[in-house]
Amino acid sequence: MASISHLRVIARPLLVISTFTLAVIVWLNLNVSNVTNSIFDYGNPSKIQLTLTDSASLLEPISQKTRGNKQDQNLSEVAVNESSQPSVAHQSPSVTQLCPLISPELVGWTNISLEKINTIRNEAEMELIEAGLEAGGRYQPKDCQSRHKVAIVVPYRDRKDHLTVFLRYLHPFLQRQQLNYVIIVVEQSNSSSFNRGMLMNIGFNEAQLQEEFHCFIFHDVDFLPEDDGNPYTCPQEGKPRQMSFSIDYWDNYKPTPASHFGGVTAFSTNDFRKINGFSNSFWGWGGEDDQLYQRVRFNKLIVTRAYEDQPSLVRLVRYKTLSHKKAEPNPERKLVLKEGSVRFQTDGLNDLRYNRLSFELKPLYTHIIVDIQPYGGRNMSSVL
Repeated sequence: MASISHLRVIARPLLVISTFTLAVIVWLNLNVSNVTNSIFDYGNPSKIQLTLTDSASLLEPISQKTRGNKQDQNLSEVAVNESSQPSVAHQSPSVTQLCPLISPELVGWTNISLEKINTIRNEAEMELIEAGLEAGGRYQPKDCQSRHKVAIVVPYRDRKDHLTVFLRYLHPFLQRQQLNYVIIVVEQSNSSSFNRGMLMNIGFNEAQLQEEFHCFIFHDVDFLPEDDGNPYTCPQEGKPRQMSFSIDYWDNYKPTPASHFGGVTAFSTNDFRKINGFSNSFWGWGGEDDQLYQRVRFNKLIVTRAYEDQPSLVRLVRYKTLSHKKAEPNPERKLVLKEGSVRFQTDGLNDLRYNRLSFELKPLYTHIIVDIQPYGGRNMSSVL
């Protein structure tokens, strides 16, 4: 009897571990049916039918495709001295083995309570640096080669407390997914009305001037993902991902309407170029994410949502938002939205103008400060 009881004690934790592993496989829901894509889509269910040998070739096609498109890229007009721009190129890790399709470091849901936020706020930067974080908020796994090279772009102004919490929370979150990533914070310096879309475009442009990324995640500073089963990986070509569709303030996490495309969104690098990025014409709150959705539809891209075909798993992609005073909507935004596709080809990445005031590799992020002013077309800031 004693030996049987002993076996039960051993078997119980093994059962828990096996159950957790199975749950993670279901959570991530990988779509790797087309190995030539080199980007995994977690939004569509599919069986995993790849060996490490097959998947070792996945990263190369993206790099070749990105390099090929660079010849046709119309770089933005940037009022900066290029010779003053520091280089942040990074060598690939010496290891050649790809990271597992499913990271073994996932822990699941985090209770982002006020107490937890206070704890995060007081955590020391040194702990993140000791975990392998490089200057500029750059990270890559040490023991394997990540399957995804991601740039996180954060538009910013006057949210110091939010930024502190965001950085200290998101770095460990991203590292548990074994991503090769950088966090780029683009700060608007002047007193002009905030232009979220233009800051996103600037982050994309500045990142491309430094090195090549497979994809970009455009991320508001007050959004925190609750569960690391929420994939911050690259979406498939032609399928940008709306990530923040289950939000605490929106009817207690009820999925937002299909046309909602703000908060946190992910694009392959080529897709973001294809739609000409965000509009630069929305000064003040609102409108830029609605027109981004219009651009996606106009270019016949398909918006995906992780686990959208499995409602019981949507809880894995919930977002907690940090409280702040809501900005006044800009009434002029509706007029620009009505213009629709007229401005898609002339207002965006190919018409981007800004003055970069500083570029600094801080311990937790790449900090870019810019001066931007309304120019051409409709001057929306005049109504604010």
